Amino acid sequence: MLPLDTPSDTSPDQFSSRLRPEGNRPYPAISYEIFLLMHAQERARRSEEALFQRLSSIFDWQLSRRQQRQYTQKLKDGFTFVLTDPAKSILWTSNSFLSMTGYRNQDVVGKTPRILHGPGTNPTVLQQIRDALQQHKPVQAELINYRKSGDAYVCQVAIDPMYNSQGELTHFLAVEQEVR
Repeated sequence: MLPLDTPSDTSPDQFSSRLRPEGNRPYPAISYEIFLLMHAQERARRSEEALFQRLSSIFDWQLSRRQQRQYTQKLKDGFTFVLTDPAKSILWTSNSFLSMTGYRNQDVVGKTPRILHGPGTNPTVLQQIRDALQQHKPVQAELINYRKSGDAYVCQVAIDPMYNSQGELTHFLAVEQEVR
C-alpha cells in the first residue's frame, strides 16, 4: 500500500509539483523536531544536575539531603547558579546564566559578579550582601543587574556559604532568578 501523498498513477514530474514548499513541513516533522529539542534540553539538565552533584562531592560540601534536593529542584526549574571561591571569583555558572545575562561561562570565570553591576545597581543592597558574606552568612536580595548587551534586569538572588566536612568555607553559591 502506498502512502496517501503518492498516488500510484502520478508521474515523477506531477509528484514533485505536489511537494510542499520549503518551510511548510508537515505536522509530524515539526513535532519530532520539538521532541528532539525537549529531549536534548532534558539531557542537558540531567548532565548539569550530575555536574553539581560531582562538585558537591569533590569539594566535600556538607549538604543535607533536603538541601541537595532543593538545589537539584532549582536547577530543574531553570534557576541560574553562580559558584565563586571565598574571594568571590567566579568558578562556574549553570547553563541558564547565558540566557539570563548573555555571558558565556568562559566570559566570566575568574571575574567577580561585579561584571553584572551597573548604574542602577543599588549600592546599599550590594553593601548588605558584602556584609553578610564577610560574616559567612546566607543572604537574599533583589537587585538590578546588567546583561552583556547593557540591558538592565531585576534579579532575585540567594547566596549560601558552602562548607566542607571540616567546617571550612570553600565557596559561595548564588542561586538567581530574573524577576523583571
